[in-house]
Formats: sequence, C-alpha cells, structure tokens
Amino acid sequence: MKTNILTRIALIGAVCFVSCQKDKPTAETFNREGMLKLGKQLDNPYSVETMKEAWNNIQQNNSSYRMMGAGITTTHLYLKFKPQNEEELSLLQEDSTLTLYTHPLDYEILGDGDYYHDPEIPDSLPTYQYCAVPVDKVLPAGVSHEVLAKLFIPDEDPDDEGKRFASGETTDALVDEALRITDNLEPDEDQGNQRRRRKWRPQGSVQVYHSFSENKNRNSRYIPVQGAVVRARRWFTTRKGTTDADGKFSCNGRFRRAANYSIRWERYHFSIRSGTLGQAVYNGPKKRGGWNLKLGRQGSNFVKDKQQYYALIFQAAHFYYYGDRMGLTSPSRNSWWKKQLKIAARAKNGSSSHVHQRTLYWGADISLQKYGNYSDLVFATTIHELAHGAHRELHKNNYNHLVSEGYVKPCVSHWDCMESNADISSKAKNKRRLLETWAKTVEIALTRNWYINHCNISNYVFERANYQSVEIEDKPYYTSAGYDLIDDEDQSETFTYLNTPNDRVKGYSILQLEQALKHARSWEEWRDNIKEDYDNPTEKYVDELFANWSDD
Repeated sequence: MKTNILTRIALIGAVCFVSCQKDKPTAETFNREGMLKLGKQLDNPYSVETMKEAWNNIQQNNSSYRMMGAGITTTHLYLKFKPQNEEELSLLQEDSTLTLYTHPLDYEILGDGDYYHDPEIPDSLPTYQYCAVPVDKVLPAGVSHEVLAKLFIPDEDPDDEGKRFASGETTDALVDEALRITDNLEPDEDQGNQRRRRKWRPQGSVQVYHSFSENKNRNSRYIPVQGAVVRARRWFTTRKGTTDADGKFSCNGRFRRAANYSIRWERYHFSIRSGTLGQAVYNGPKKRGGWNLKLGRQGSNFVKDKQQYYALIFQAAHFYYYGDRMGLTSPSRNSWWKKQLKIAARAKNGSSSHVHQRTLYWGADISLQKYGNYSDLVFATTIHELAHGAHRELHKNNYNHLVSEGYVKPCVSHWDCMESNADISSKAKNKRRLLETWAKTVEIALTRNWYINHCNISNYVFERANYQSVEIEDKPYYTSAGYDLIDDEDQSETFTYLNTPNDRVKGYSILQLEQALKHARSWEEWRDNIKEDYDNPTEKYVDELFANWSDD
C-alpha cells in the first residue's frame, strides 16, 4: 500500500489526534542519530571587550589607524531565543529579518549531522533559536530570550562608505587582531596574504539527482533546486541568496574572509525535518568563493543520500506552494492562526501519511517514508500527502468526516485495518476510496506537470504507465478514476491482458474535479457532482467508470 492517512488513534476529550505511523515515536523514544555534534565553545572575537582590546593593540603598533565615526560600542546583540511552544516559534519565523540557527554560533561544529536539538530541551518543545541582530532591533513580543553577548561588527559591507567604522585597511587590521587574541586567526589569514582582502560574494548553484521509475536510463539527470535559501555565515554575519529556476543563487552581501555555507530546508509555509524531531539542514563547506552543490550520486537509481532526500521533498513542497499547481487549492499556509506545515523526512521505506490534526510540536503534519525509492516516487509521494492537506483546506468539515468514517472509527479496535484487504465496512471503504483517489489524481497530474513542463522531460511517464496499467483489485482505494476523467486513454483497450478499468471518459479538468469534490462526502456524491455541475461529451460513461470499483 503506497500511502495511508492514519494508523493509531488517540482520543483526548473531543479532540481527535491522528497519526499515520505504526511506529509513531513518543517523547521518550526519539533517536538522536544524525544530530550534528558541537565541539568546544570559541572565544568570541566580536565581543565589545575583545574589539576594544584589539583596537588598543593595533594603535600601539601603528598610530595612523583612525576611526571614521563613533568609537567601539555595541552594534549587535547575540541572542538565544527560548520558544516554549510552536506558536512562539512561529512568531520568530514571521520576522523575515531574523536569520535563525538551531545551533549556537560560537561553537565548533563537528561531523556531518543534519539537524540539532539542544540536549537540555525536551523533545516535545522547540529547541533554542540563535541569531545576531542590530542593537536597535525591535524583537518579537512574547518570546523569551537571553543576550549571550554584546557585539561590535565593523565589517558589515555597507553600501554607504560614510557609515563605515574605518577604512578597509584599518578594519582588516582590527579584525585580524581580534581573531589573533582569541586564537581564531586561521593559517591562511596572515598579513602577507593580500588576496583575501578583496571582497567576494557568495554565489553558486544547487542541483539534485533524479532517477525515474519508468524510462529511468533515458531521463535520469541532475535537476536545479528552485527556492532554496542558501546561507553564507561568518561568525555572526549571514548573507543569503535564494536559488532561481536554474538553481543559481547570489547572496545579498560580501565577505573578505572565508564563510560557512549552509541550507535550511524550509520556506515560510513549510519545513522539512530530519526524521521527526529536528529542522533538516545541510552544513556545507567553509570557503572563499562559489559553492556548486550536487546532491545524490549520478547513476544511482535509488535515493540513498539523506540530503538528496530532503532536496527532493523540498522541490515537491516548493512546487505545490509556490509553483504552478494548476490552480488547485493550496495546503495549509503559515499565518497567525495556522502553523507552519511540518514534513517529517524519515529514512525508511514504508507507508507515508498525512495527519488529521497535529497538537504537539514534534507531531509532523506529514510523515514521508520513501527513502531508498526512485526520486520521482519521493517527489510524487510528497505531492500526494500535500494533496490530503489541501483537501482539508478545501472543505475542513467534509474532509474530517471522510477521515473519521474511513479511518478513525473502523480502526479504534482494529490496529491492522489500514491494509488494502482489511475487513472493514463498505461505508469505510467508500470514504477511503474518495480520499485516496483524489490525492492520487493530484499526485499524477502535478508530478507529470513538473517533469514535463518545468523540467522539460517531454517523454516523462509516471509510475506504471501513468497509472494506466494498474489492475482494479490491486488498488481498491488509490484508484485511477480521477486521472481517467482527465486523460483520453482507455486502458482496458491498451492493456487487454490486465484487469484494468473500462474508461470511456475524457476531457474533464482537474479544477472541475476539485470543485466537485468540495461538497462531496462519499464516492457517489463526487461522481454525481461531476455529472451535474459540468457538461462533457463523455458524461454518459462516468457511472461506468466509477462502477469499476465496487464495495460489494
């Protein structure tokens, strides 16, 4: 079974919290494997005290150094925010001027971890958020914070020369001395190396390798990642750039010295987690010059690289939220009354899921378990689960009714009732069929739209011949009916040797199907709404198409 909506049910008063995972973790069972490790805390070269000491030192060696403006005073604050719940975390995320990190900025980072959650913070709460802000920055109200250090940052690369602390030569000497006395001056940052004095702008590209379940040898390739925010950080200063349609980025500022590249796999409306707990990140190299990142191994059919996995999920979510979703309703969007959608990217190959209602910080809205599959199936499954979320946005009450009647009530005393051949009532099967057929319809349509129209793979074929070679009994819930209403192929004639549906319907649009879905609370209501609301030359065959899947 490709995807499920739920597996376990916990009823708390009148609130129904539904998870789709048979192995849903509790706060006591989270696995910290893959978490980045911190080394020693570094002596801070940008503290006001250190900078004053460094200034005195360089003045003693060369009295010609002069300041252009005010003396060494606090320009920035190094902060640790302490959100107590997801609402407070959302308040921080709403402020686009805050560049948040889940790890402290004055520690060594060891290893290749892809998330960080402070060990002293319970798994049920958001971890600390670190950033540096101008001293006069108005902070989001209602979120506790601690000032870790008062900073003097003279090398902010302002466009207005008159706002600089001092000349480039003086600033260089000051920062060099601050780094030296804190034991942070790197070997290649000696006074004789003039090449580093030239400013450089972080830029480059991000691509991810795609393999395909059909026509794989012909179409496998690297595809640009659009919409990823690439960060280049040197201590407390971060420059950012967003990848364009070609996967290229150019950051909004320059550095004189090497900087740490990274990607935080999220946008305002959605966030990808490493497993269930931590924000997924890519910690790139510390370097001068451009960064051209290719994720996934060329020639590999299956996704075995976690960063490739995150990038594929990111591409699908970004396309659904910010791309050409063919006019369809969006999944839940981050706002003051709604939470950022969380996608748990779990390194497993099993049943993925959309959660009916999330109540805890670590309870992701979507759980993806397509690790080890073809790339296009990772992409498509992400679309499928987002389609469930969008269905709920289309009409919350009707969606909740379908979930309750199709999954919650039948499964309260029957933990294995999620399987396709489960012994459940015809009524429950009816509700499931509508839920899953719609999500499958969006999955096929948007995935084909993405690869054909946006990746220019004109010969792209979706899984199992665009789902036309799927036999009726093989997928009793995840049917091809929705896509059959759109396409012009009758698979019963194409695949005569298989028990595929009779499909003489064609020409409906996916927007028509979504509008007919809005007020549907059963498989038959969706069918009848389609016939009543829209004129179509093949309308007389709609009943025949839907009758291919029977609950009897």
